Amino acid sequence: MDIRGALNVRAVLQQIKQIRPAVIAGCVTLVLAGVTQAQTAPTARFPLVSIEKGKALFERTCAQCHGRNMVNAGTTVYDLRRFPVDDPDRFVQSVTKGKGNMPSFGETFAADEVKLLWAYVGSRGGKEP
Repeated sequence: MDIRGALNVRAVLQQIKQIRPAVIAGCVTLVLAGVTQAQTAPTARFPLVSIEKGKALFERTCAQCHGRNMVNAGTTVYDLRRFPVDDPDRFVQSVTKGKGNMPSFGETFAADEVKLLWAYVGSRGGKEP
């Protein structure tokens, strides 16, 4: 390497030393932004697998009255798309004890099946997990 090459290398190293703090600061900012976003990102209330299993169970057992994908006129049976998502106890009570025209399904569904149904209904059919 001749003297010009050594000077060029030295100049490049000097430039790297000057920009290194800015690069490090930028990297730290990106990492912190990612951590903050991860902390503030909404978490799913229901696992996707529970929603899918709940939908399959719903379609086999509930859709006859409440409609496929919970779509019905809402005139003779409750429109489950409007069910309050912050009231799982009410849902469990309605399914297991019955309510209004809806019979009790407490003997039909195991507790874990009711939870799967709630995952489907409580996520608005998987639209709001």
